Amino acid sequence: MVSELERDLTTLEYIVLGLISIEPQSGYSIISTLETGISRWSASPGSIYPILKRLDKQGLIAGELEIVYETRPRKMYRLTAQGGTVLDDWLRGPLAWSEVLEGRDIVLIKFLFMEQRLSRDEVIKWLDTYEEQTDSYNAPQRVFHEILIGGSSLHQQLIHEVTLMELNMQRTWIQLARRRLQAGS
Repeated sequence: MVSELERDLTTLEYIVLGLISIEPQSGYSIISTLETGISRWSASPGSIYPILKRLDKQGLIAGELEIVYETRPRKMYRLTAQGGTVLDDWLRGPLAWSEVLEGRDIVLIKFLFMEQRLSRDEVIKWLDTYEEQTDSYNAPQRVFHEILIGGSSLHQQLIHEVTLMELNMQRTWIQLARRRLQAGS
């Protein structure tokens, strides 16, 4: 059995690290952020508080009790140096195929956290890799579409067309993001 310190973090755990990297957070503030912005992720106390406990135990975040006059005490978490390294490695790492094809929200979350964590050159390099991955899936998808177009049902054709449209939209966004980042340097 893999110990908790040896296992890979879940995407939600990385998102929690990313949120804490922006500014110190309480469990309640993380839940509120997830409830209002990232609907795909569980924002229940039953998922967030155990994550905070695990990340604290692993030394990736540090919690400190904060007592504010006339309010309930709350535990505020900040990112540790080790947590920053783990988060940055996740942000710099290659995108999984599932992120390119189905998990664009994860891609955009990574991009958002990169703004404060990585250099502009690192983000541009990451966008280059993202575009390469998108293109490497786009070419065979087009060939597959052309082969199937004659023998496919109308619904199958439309599904293939929307897949190609989404890939083209991703590529357009990548190019726009790269141009704007380069113009800002």
